[in-house]
Amino acid sequence: MTKFTALVPALLRDRFKSINRIILLMLVVIVVNGVMLAIQNGVANIGSGFMSAIGFWSSLAFLIVVIRMAMYNESVYQSDAIRLIPASDTKIYLSSLSATVLAMLYFGVVQAVINAIVAFASGNWSNYFMSSDGGLSTMKVIGIVVMALLIFVTSIVMVWTTISLIHLIILSIGAFLPIGRQRLIRGILYIVVSLAIIRTAVGVFHIYGMVMSGLSVGWGTAFASLGAIVLVAVLESVANILLMNKFVETAQ
Repeated sequence: MTKFTALVPALLRDRFKSINRIILLMLVVIVVNGVMLAIQNGVANIGSGFMSAIGFWSSLAFLIVVIRMAMYNESVYQSDAIRLIPASDTKIYLSSLSATVLAMLYFGVVQAVINAIVAFASGNWSNYFMSSDGGLSTMKVIGIVVMALLIFVTSIVMVWTTISLIHLIILSIGAFLPIGRQRLIRGILYIVVSLAIIRTAVGVFHIYGMVMSGLSVGWGTAFASLGAIVLVAVLESVANILLMNKFVETAQ
């Protein structure tokens, strides 16, 4: 049987290559944007405008990475090359999800480093951090940031597990129902799940925003929110593994 520690690096290779291409493209666009701002406003006055541009392109790159990593996840379920590896479906699923999370964290670290370097170079370092005017201690600020990052990362993982659940349900339905009924069930599933995802995302980002700003939400609420997100992701992962094992075959 193939080990988990061997599967993850193997699955990471293509993800890293894809992310590196996205990072390179993002850097090219940022440099071009910076040059244009320097021509328009002068080198001495590009600070805040350049940071805003970086924020926009970084956010767009982040969205592309989330979608691209989801595509890698979904490609695993019907891949002959991967599903025929001597490993259990549980190991394959968890290896794929772990590789995706590690790739996403790598992208996040690279983005943070790029933003920090530009903030130093442009003289906007003080704006890179949260203001301490609210009377928050350093440890509390660190705690808030860590909690916000945990909620953010686990929320993305939950989005991926939800996408996988929808995909695997649709693949499973395809094995039992005629095409006409498949379309009806798929349409209903898309509507119901889309509404659920939107509602969940609104709640998650509301809690995330409150934690980041250190407002009225207590630590109990933050931990409860984090626990709920983790629980949903775990339950969806269990369902995904069962569907993958019982109903989903490799592409013919």
